[in-house]
Amino acid sequence: MSDAARRARRRRPFGSPPMLALAGEVDPAPLRAAGWRLRGGLSGDPFGQRPEYGTYADIEEMLDDSGLDAVALDGADPALAGRIPELRQAGLLLLLPTAAPLDPEVVRAAHAVPDAAEACVGLVRRWQPWARTVAAALPLARGVPVQVTVRGWPHGRQAAAELVDLLGSWCGDVVAAVAAPAPLPAAHLPAVGAEGPAPVAWAVLTACGATVLVSHRGAERVRLSFPEARLDAGPDGVRWEGGAALPLIPLPAWVPRAGRLDPGLVAAAAALAGAVGGEDGVVREGPEPADLGDLLVVSRVLAALRASARTDLLVPLA
Repeated sequence: MSDAARRARRRRPFGSPPMLALAGEVDPAPLRAAGWRLRGGLSGDPFGQRPEYGTYADIEEMLDDSGLDAVALDGADPALAGRIPELRQAGLLLLLPTAAPLDPEVVRAAHAVPDAAEACVGLVRRWQPWARTVAAALPLARGVPVQVTVRGWPHGRQAAAELVDLLGSWCGDVVAAVAAPAPLPAAHLPAVGAEGPAPVAWAVLTACGATVLVSHRGAERVRLSFPEARLDAGPDGVRWEGGAALPLIPLPAWVPRAGRLDPGLVAAAAALAGAVGGEDGVVREGPEPADLGDLLVVSRVLAALRASARTDLLVPLA
């Protein structure tokens, strides 16, 4: 890694177009929509097409590119995930378009790099209007949630990571986790309307004392129960039980509109682009993009859920 390249990055003049490289299988479309210019790519796939923006021979060539501001990296590739600390030490901004890597030790090593450049992580449900509306409505409940039930939540690690991220903002830290086939606080969620009972797949206990029960069956819906109220929420709207639908908080005006692309990922990439040319620290409307600290929290919870499924035990998080 060239010290000259590191110094050159720190001297990038204000207003310079943000330059980004891709490492691994990363979709460039949301990055372009956010204002990034693609400078090059690095791929371990010898059968992939040569991208129109050029290639790097290896990670060292990328690190020595003084015209580069940031790297968007496929954290699901273990070989690339292990190089994240070097990228951060080189003064490069970092974007992880998904919640990978989910190995807590890998994330902890990346997070621990001192005086590193900013990093953004693709935990993007926090940008959705219904999720923002839930966060804004919570102070009106005059208390903390005592139970949360989640129906129809998608399968998969990324979806689970997104839900854990939302729960952190609604209910505080997760302090224990349990996953089937371990004994669960409840085997099923009650039937709702025409939908029958929904089997619970996993559950967590949060710092505020709320038990969260998660099922993959049914229409996607979250119910937060408080001592004196219930809040029902999902992509189709948010309402207090017995009340009218709440107006949804829209995507912030500064986020580029990008058609069918995930607006949360575009927002995270746009916020990271703002760190090029001296805009780091600018106060923007809307949630903060997830960072490696958020990813570390999520990775520890998912590791606890995996451990619970293997051991049939409730797993506390220290």
